[in-house]
Amino acid sequence: MSDINSFYCPSCKGYSSLTDRASYNKDVNGTHVGFCVSECNSCDFHFLVMRHRTSGNIIKIWPKTLPGKVNDLIPEPIKKDFEEALLCEVAGSYRGAAALARRTLQVICLDKGAPESMKLHKQIDWLFQNNIVTDEIKSWAHEVRYVGNDAAHPNATEVSNEEARDILELLESMCDVLYVAPARAAVRRARRTNTSGDVADEN
Repeated sequence: MSDINSFYCPSCKGYSSLTDRASYNKDVNGTHVGFCVSECNSCDFHFLVMRHRTSGNIIKIWPKTLPGKVNDLIPEPIKKDFEEALLCEVAGSYRGAAALARRTLQVICLDKGAPESMKLHKQIDWLFQNNIVTDEIKSWAHEVRYVGNDAAHPNATEVSNEEARDILELLESMCDVLYVAPARAAVRRARRTNTSGDVADEN
């Protein structure tokens, strides 16, 4: 049956899920686990997976998974922090992933012109007030900030795998809108520009 757990495949380097093909159960140090031969649903690469027998959650996987690739069209300082956040997620350090997602968000705010003297929530609102981001992107940014704040400050709040994945996906969507799509559109415009410097009329 299909696995609800998603992961970064070290073979195809895509975000995928697993289908179990063969398994057996065993008690390991008092924990009921299952060992499965599982297949990546994107590239058919096979893994040995140890799961918790009740929840089905992955405990260990061989070979180890890799963090996702960050688009090269994203500016390097942002890309570097984002990659580190993804690396933390793969390592199971979800608070680390959330804290670095928050850091990445603040670097984005500064890159887009938000005043350095402002706190992050004010920087996000400043971007919206200055028509740099939409209301929807503003709400995505605040969600990343909320979870990142819980991770970065001493408190009893835990950050789950699901929460870390959610805010990393929101962060990726923000980067797509703010950096990747504009860069791709610029390339398309350049291709349509004629030798005189005018954009060709398609009407």
